[in-house]
Amino acid sequence: MTSTAEATMPAPATEDGSGSPAPVPVPSFPRRISTDFRPAHERHLAWPKSFGFLSSQEEEAHHLKGQFPLIAAMFYPNATGDGLDLGVDQQSWYFLFDDALDERWGRSPERVRHLVGLVKEGIGGEASPLPLAAAFADMRRRSCRDMPEDWIQRSAAHWSSYLDHHVHEALSRQTGTPMPLSTYLRVRRHTIGVAPVIDLAERLSSCVLPDHLYALPHLSVMREMTKTFIICDNDIVSLDKDAASGERNNLVLCLEREYGISRPEAIEKTLRRQDEALELFTGAHRALLGATATRRLGPAERDLLRRYCTEALQTTIRGAYDWHHASTRYRTVEEHAA
Repeated sequence: MTSTAEATMPAPATEDGSGSPAPVPVPSFPRRISTDFRPAHERHLAWPKSFGFLSSQEEEAHHLKGQFPLIAAMFYPNATGDGLDLGVDQQSWYFLFDDALDERWGRSPERVRHLVGLVKEGIGGEASPLPLAAAFADMRRRSCRDMPEDWIQRSAAHWSSYLDHHVHEALSRQTGTPMPLSTYLRVRRHTIGVAPVIDLAERLSSCVLPDHLYALPHLSVMREMTKTFIICDNDIVSLDKDAASGERNNLVLCLEREYGISRPEAIEKTLRRQDEALELFTGAHRALLGATATRRLGPAERDLLRRYCTEALQTTIRGAYDWHHASTRYRTVEEHAA
C-alpha cells in the first residue's frame, strides 16, 4: 500500500510569515532531494516486511506516516538505487526500534539491555533470529561492504553508543524520574542517532574520511553542533506529543524544570540553543577551510573535507529540519483528527 499523501514533499518555508511558521530560520544550506525519491518510496516497504514487520494494515499505515524515504532522500541526495534503498532501510530500522522501545521494551531496563545486546551482535554482521536484530545485521553488512577499516571501526563505535544509551532512558522511565538537563543532553547526543546518519552519508556521497582528517578539531565541533541543532529541532516538534504521552525527557521540558521557567520561555531558550548551534557550526566550517587550518593538506584532502562538510554534515542538518516539519509522526491524536 502506498500513501501518496505521505510521500509529498514539504512546502518551503516562507519569509513573509505566510504558511506554517518555522520555529527558527531555515538553515541556509540548499534544500536537496535524491532524484530517485519516488521509486524508493514505492519499493521501501518490502525490506521491513521481509523480516516480518508491518504484518497488518494498521502497522503499515503507521510506518508510512514516518515518510522514511523522504528523510533518506534528503539526507543522501546523491544516492540512487541500492544506495538510497540502504539509506531508507536505515531510517525504517531506526523507527522500528524506537517504536519497539515505546510499545514493548522501553520501560524495563533489563529488557532494553537484552534487546540492545542482541542487536549489537549485528555490528559485526552476525544475525540474531530476533527480527529487529536480523534487520540491523542485514543493514550493517550492506553498509560495511567494500568500506575501509577505519570507517568500519568508527561506525561500529557510533552504533554501540547509540544502542547502549537507550538503557539510560529506560532507567529513567522505570523510576519515573526525569533526567537532569546535563544527563539528558549527554544521553540524547547518542540516542538521537545522528552519528550513524553522518557515517552513511560518507559512504553514499563518496566522501569517506581517513581517521587523521575525521579527527580534526573543527570537524568535531561541526558534528557536535549538528547533533545539538537536531536535538533542539526534534524536541520542539515532538513536544506536544511527548507531553501528551507523559514523556518527561524532552529538552524543552528539561529546561522548564531546571530553570523553573514557563513552557514558552523554555521553548525560546531551546530556539536560542538551536540558533547558537548553527552559528558555531558555520564558524567552525569557515575556520576549517581557512588557510591556517588546512595549510598542510594537499588539494585532494582539502576537496574531500569540503565535500564531507557539504554532503554529509550540511545535508544532515537541512534534511532533518525539512523532515521534522513535514512528517506527521510527531503530531498528536488531536492534530490528526483536525
